[in-house]
Order: sequence, then structure tokens, then C-alpha cells
Amino acid sequence: MDKLTFIAEVVKTLTWPTSLVLLAVMLRKPVGELIPLLRKLKYKEVEMEFSREIANLKANSTSIPEQPIRPTDSHSKEQQAVEHLTERVKTKRDDLLRMMGFSTRVSVMEAWLEVEAAATEVASSFWNIPPNNSLKNFPRLGEYLLQCKVIDQKQLESFKRLQQLRNKAAHAQELDLSEEDARSYVELALALAAHIRTHQ
Repeated sequence: MDKLTFIAEVVKTLTWPTSLVLLAVMLRKPVGELIPLLRKLKYKEVEMEFSREIANLKANSTSIPEQPIRPTDSHSKEQQAVEHLTERVKTKRDDLLRMMGFSTRVSVMEAWLEVEAAATEVASSFWNIPPNNSLKNFPRLGEYLLQCKVIDQKQLESFKRLQQLRNKAAHAQELDLSEEDARSYVELALALAAHIRTHQ
């Protein structure tokens, strides 16, 4: 192999890698500017999916009937428990709606914690043990509540969908949910939590 053939082979071998490096250097800035745009598009998709799921949940949810309060002269324990629960839900709802002004995403996550706490408390009460993380992290907690007749099949579906939406909100840090969607989530989650707690 003579000198010119060797140089031609070296140039031929280095042409593609050199071209790719030069192309990457030239396109570095435009591609870098596209990354935030792609991230925004990803979050927009999650926001639209969240909105669609909330609309479906609202359309399919049955309003949780309030516990009937029998008229008596004195407050029974049952009446006091219902009144306490109603007051607790109102207070939590007000707190979450105030929180929404700062972060709709955080209010969604906090609303789910109410459902999770209610489910854990009720499930624990069946075993006469204090609520603990082992039940909270139990992946089939909703199914257990269905089995114990705390919730029905439709409420189990709501339980699962609310949990999935909460997970999406938790993992998408730049998610910008509308206040209307967040408010609907809060209302649905608190209604479910209140229904679960009536079985304590």
C-alpha cells in the first residue's frame, strides 16, 4: 500500500465520525432549545389526560349518600361521629382549596393522602391494630375494602383512578393543573374518604 492510498483510506475512515461530530456541535444549541419545549409538551399531555380522567370520574361518580341522622333529643354517639366527620371534611376541604392558590399539584397529593389515611384507618380497625405503613403500602388496599364491603365496585374504580392521577401529579413536577380539575379531584377524593370513614 503506497502513501497516497493509505491517506485516502484514513480520510475515508474518518469522514463519517468527523461529520457526525461537526453536525452535533453545529446543532447543539438548536437541539438544546428544543428539550424544554419537548418537556412542556409532555406535561401538557399529562395535564390533558388528567383533565379527561377527572371529567370521566365526575360523570361516573355516584354521590355518596349522607348518613341518615335519626331525630332524638340527645346526641347519640353515631350522630356525634357523623357531625365530627362532616366538620372534619369541611375543614380539610377548606384547607385544600386554600392550598390550591399556591399549588394545584400539592392539593391533589394532599387530597389523596386523606383517602389513603381513611382506607388505612378502616382496614386497621378490622384487625384491631393501629394504622401503620404496612397497610398504607398494601397494593390491594382498595380490593380489601371492597371485600369488607366498605366500598362497592364503582367506588373501587374511583379509588384506583384517583390513586393513578395522584401518582401522575406526584411524578410530573412541572405539571400545571387547572384549578377546576384540582378542585374536582379534591371533592371526589374527600367524598370517597368520608364514605370510607363512615365504616369505622
